[in-house]
Amino acid sequence: MIKRVLLLGMLFSIPTEILACSLPPGEVLRIGCSEECSFLYRFRLRTTSWALGYRTRVITLTPENITQEKHTINGILIPGGADIDPDYYLPAVSPELQKYTEDNRQLVNFSAEGKRRDPFEYQLVKTYSEDESYKDLPMLGICRGMQMMSVAQGIPLYLDIKTELGIKNRKNIFDHVKIESKKSLMNSIYSRESLRGFKIHHQGLRVPYYFNNQDNYPNVKVTAFSHNKKIAEALEYTHRPALGVQYHPEKSFTQTSAPVFRWFLKKACEHKNLSLKDSL
Repeated sequence: MIKRVLLLGMLFSIPTEILACSLPPGEVLRIGCSEECSFLYRFRLRTTSWALGYRTRVITLTPENITQEKHTINGILIPGGADIDPDYYLPAVSPELQKYTEDNRQLVNFSAEGKRRDPFEYQLVKTYSEDESYKDLPMLGICRGMQMMSVAQGIPLYLDIKTELGIKNRKNIFDHVKIESKKSLMNSIYSRESLRGFKIHHQGLRVPYYFNNQDNYPNVKVTAFSHNKKIAEALEYTHRPALGVQYHPEKSFTQTSAPVFRWFLKKACEHKNLSLKDSL
């Protein structure tokens, strides 16, 4: 197994530190998706797993199975999707922003998907952040997933990027993403200052509000941006192995997608090994 992983590492240019975690024979990584993960998510997870020498099973998490599955999964992935209802962050923001948001609710694309996903994913991310039993479990939030990681910490969102920033809403387009923090998870997994990420979104973390109230979010660090720091592209939890990205790595080129999924699966491997050790 070790020889196979080292060979794959050379073929796929995988950094040595990513190869540090190996699984006992027969063990499988169980990745829980908070919404059924589409083909591209599963494809990226499985091909990256293969390159690392892992086997992976993707589980769809639901309100009905989360209590049981939380003890068996080795990572949580929150995929992209519908807008989040502002009601989930309004209680935590200023009266001025509350009024602005209420007066501009028509900018939110409310949907049946959002109504179904919001309560489950909000509570899932809140519990993940606050419950110490999750402290070693990795989380990856993509697009809506990063936004939910923001909202669960009380950070509000732009209602519509075009309306509020004068920037064309990001639909089926590649953006230049700049990693601003050298002491960050993003910098460690990419080892470069910039990348290009595929984008499909019209909302995002409300950057000025975040900066003006940063002391209210001690467990959050925003580490990458686009459009001259107007749009947040990466969010990290400082107390958990958790990363949110606004771009879609599953739809991006390999040099953008592979580092994210390698980091996530390596952390899942570490969690799996800790769980096996604790069970002895």
